Amino acid sequence: MRSGGVVVLDGGVGSELQRVGFSQDRNVGELWGTVALLEAPELAKEVHRRYVRAGADVITTHTWRIDGVNADGPTLRTTARRAVEIAREAASELGRPETAVAFSVWPEPLSPAFTRELAGSLVEASPDLILAETVETIPPDLRFSTLELLLETGLPLWVSFRWTVDGPPDLRHQGIPPYAGTLQKADGSLLVRAATALEERGVSALLLNCLPRELVVGMLPLLRGATSLPLGVYPNVGTYRDPGWSFDDDVTPADYAGDAARWRDVEGAQIVGGCCGTTPEYIAAVVETLGAR
Repeated sequence: MRSGGVVVLDGGVGSELQRVGFSQDRNVGELWGTVALLEAPELAKEVHRRYVRAGADVITTHTWRIDGVNADGPTLRTTARRAVEIAREAASELGRPETAVAFSVWPEPLSPAFTRELAGSLVEASPDLILAETVETIPPDLRFSTLELLLETGLPLWVSFRWTVDGPPDLRHQGIPPYAGTLQKADGSLLVRAATALEERGVSALLLNCLPRELVVGMLPLLRGATSLPLGVYPNVGTYRDPGWSFDDDVTPADYAGDAARWRDVEGAQIVGGCCGTTPEYIAAVVETLGAR
């Protein structure tokens, strides 16, 4: 950690592609973000550059929907390797080669066969860590088969949940329906129980993401009672509209940075960043406010 006592993640990646000029009509669906990596790698790199300039300690690859890539070994390996290379190039070009690269993946749609192929690809691509994001289903037996396959890579695995003190949230009003169509039964303590199991299995950090800012409140103190893992938050600002993201200009970078200070000082967050709708300006404000540079 830096002097501010937190690790700062980057902000929205898929949504930021809209702001650097990638067509929102192409930036949706099964290859959200990843299609830009394949079709417009220079724009994908520009997103990384913006967050490196903002001072992020960790930047995430354009691979959240890599499940849409052809799962044959060469195609998947090439995509994974290039995603990591582009992120590292961006950091090195700006004189910050120490910036960590997190390989983003949404584990919910992944089949066991695809996950095994992906795990092998990640060993070759060698990111600094894997960031499994936006998990909203917790098996009652607390066996996360996809996460366990990713742990077999030997890479640090951070896992981020879309979860609140009341359980998984229904965000249909924000244009974000549940992956399975229906939500798991509300149970705010289920993630708390899962935290202990995931720490035992070797997960390196637990986070919350893809939530409105107000819904992250209260969850980290509950988790802290169940785990000694680093904890973090990176919520959304704005609303998903098909196609693309609708930004919320009423929430300023200063507003978001003020929230980040409370997440650190009151909630106990050790990792702070942003999800969809947050921008490099938000992350720069977080870095400045938390004294993290």
